[in-house]
Amino acid sequence: MVLYSVLGNDRLVEVVAGVGAAGLLLCVVALAGRWPAVIPFGLAGVGASYALFLSLRERVVDSHAPLVAAALFAAAELAFWSIEPRVGGDRAVVARRVVYVCLGALGAGLLGGILLLLTAGVSGGVVLEAVGVVSAVVALAIVTRLAARARTA
Repeated sequence: MVLYSVLGNDRLVEVVAGVGAAGLLLCVVALAGRWPAVIPFGLAGVGASYALFLSLRERVVDSHAPLVAAALFAAAELAFWSIEPRVGGDRAVVARRVVYVCLGALGAGLLGGILLLLTAGVSGGVVLEAVGVVSAVVALAIVTRLAARARTA
């Protein structure tokens, strides 16, 4: 994501790269030290480099934003997964978790695509509004479920 933000920009490249590098460095330190509380700050730095990239562009909308959302989701999930204590090597559990991470990233990308479509000024009438409402409800349900799972874990 940082590389995409740096290479896709021709203004203040050093600033975008610096913010992204700081975020990546925080992520590396968090993973090396197994400090889960630091990971969000690193991911925020990576996301901030993308936000800077967006703010420096002439075009308002980035058509790759859903892919960036999916990548950020997958990076966060994999970062936290990598520092969790290992309790066993059950292949079925690992496979299921990989599927969940992939489905979550796909969902983040799809939701991002729908939101991008809705905010891009495309007029689709009541059907498109209904899709937006359903997407918002599904996103809220996913966040609620993840919060409940995190509380019980």
